[in-house]
Amino acid sequence: MSSDHPIEDPSAPADPPISDPELPALIRELGEPLLEGLEEHTPGSRERADATGAYALATAVGLGFGRPEAELCRETARLADVGKIYGAAGIQYEPGAKLARGAGIPEVVCEWILDVAEHYDGTGPAGLSGSEIPVFSRIVRTAKRCDEFIQQGSRPADLRALAGTELDPAMVDALASMLERTE
Repeated sequence: MSSDHPIEDPSAPADPPISDPELPALIRELGEPLLEGLEEHTPGSRERADATGAYALATAVGLGFGRPEAELCRETARLADVGKIYGAAGIQYEPGAKLARGAGIPEVVCEWILDVAEHYDGTGPAGLSGSEIPVFSRIVRTAKRCDEFIQQGSRPADLRALAGTELDPAMVDALASMLERTE
């Protein structure tokens, strides 16, 4: 990780530490029907959700998160696109957060899903920027963009062009560095 872009402590108040190590498994169980519905609406979306989850997990690990936090980040990423059930055009984070809430997903995770729409430079829908955006939301956004780049045939290193504008430079550095080591 570059020393030019330090990240805040993962246990900062905006992103509480996980007190229940079973929470990722609960999110996975509660989110399963949502992912099944999304797959029926948009075939192939399950594979995309799993890929995004894997990139989020890798990013969280690269940032030094513990296992429960990294797994929770993965499960949050897997649910980020469930709002697409309401329409194929664009990503529907607000309906996704509402669907997740209705499925019993804890409120903090629903907020993270909603805040995936935010851009690091503050140009997102709510105008949040930098550390105002929950770290899990920043990780998930980076993971989603990585999956999109790979689906388009781009290299993970191409994410670096979005660092500081759309994406958090620390998240990009953590994920791109891990993926570059595997290339």
